[in-house]
Amino acid sequence: MNCYNVGVSTLDVTPPIGVFLAGYAGRDTPSQDAYHRLRAVCIAIDDGLEPLLLVSIEWLGFYDRTPDARRCIQARTGLDPSRILLSGTHTHCGPVLRRKMDIRRHGVIDEDYINTSLDQLAEAAHRALENREPVRLRAGFGWCGISSSRRRPDGRGGVQFKPSLDAPHDHRVSVITVASEDDNLRAVLYSYACHPTGSGAITRIGGDYVAFACDAIEKAYPGIVACFFQGCAGDQKIDARALESDAYRKLALDELQEKGGQLGRAVARTIDSGDLYPVEGSIDVSQEFLTLATDTVDEEELETHLSAGGYVEEWARHHLNLIAAGKPADRTFSFEVQTVRFGQSLAMIALAGEMSVEYALRFNSELGGAYRDVWTLGYANEMVGYVPVRRQIPEGGYEVIDNN
Repeated sequence: MNCYNVGVSTLDVTPPIGVFLAGYAGRDTPSQDAYHRLRAVCIAIDDGLEPLLLVSIEWLGFYDRTPDARRCIQARTGLDPSRILLSGTHTHCGPVLRRKMDIRRHGVIDEDYINTSLDQLAEAAHRALENREPVRLRAGFGWCGISSSRRRPDGRGGVQFKPSLDAPHDHRVSVITVASEDDNLRAVLYSYACHPTGSGAITRIGGDYVAFACDAIEKAYPGIVACFFQGCAGDQKIDARALESDAYRKLALDELQEKGGQLGRAVARTIDSGDLYPVEGSIDVSQEFLTLATDTVDEEELETHLSAGGYVEEWARHHLNLIAAGKPADRTFSFEVQTVRFGQSLAMIALAGEMSVEYALRFNSELGGAYRDVWTLGYANEMVGYVPVRRQIPEGGYEVIDNN
């Protein structure tokens, strides 16, 4: 078994009460309190050569703060930005941070908090690098059924925003354990594909089911650090159904804690199963930038939304104003694909968008013969928004057209 060097550090990134929260365009009331503190985790790893840094943070994502975060980390650690993987858990009860969109909607962003957090994140990355010591990695995957697709076929070629196990979904839980050479567990990395929106648009700061899952794992293995990486959850949500409508319902915090506990127990079952395999081989990191194009929304269609009210009307007016000024919104976007490969044991594919689950299903199918496991992560690095698969486009629905 290959011996890697790994260092782990954590950072509290809980914003001050009163910041606006990101993730729900229609939520215009600032935060009132916090039900769970927010955390970032830095994992520095090397195979004897240049290290790699994995960062998971309980924010909506890094979005346009990605270059700033990488510059801060590079200045403090000397790491090349291509070897820094930034991942957001995508909690919808974390701080607003997107310069253009969030300022337009809320009028203010706490720049002091954001800048301080990025500086502290760079220090946490430095600590992780300084703390590296020889470890052994093992990996495997289990099952957890808390999620479902939120694109229920309507029988007419479209979709409804309702729970469905008839549409593609992914109940796989992927796990990596980090243990010292004398086999003491130090950290657990895990991934699952599910939107952290179980509580709905409340005004309380917290990490949704992810935070509670980490709590459960760390309780099961005292002294370790649990680190979550969001999967391709663009069209996946906690399967909590209202009896009267069969649509989604909001979860109370004790219910949300139970859902997180279910995921945490699934991770523990995977670890305790005895079926984990050794991760072996040299670490290879690559980074590529693709160009994605979007369809154009014409003026006639935009004008139909001018009486919609709320964020939909704001979105339509914003784009009409851009067109009137001769500066329509860009139709092309730079899209980062970052990969990390551990020999033929494990491949991580980090994609810069809210990816539909079918991307993960496809990569597992196509690359499963080359690697023992494939982690396909969404919500990584400088996110561009929803990225549906081609099959979903004629269906319409929230992930294709309605997420203004």
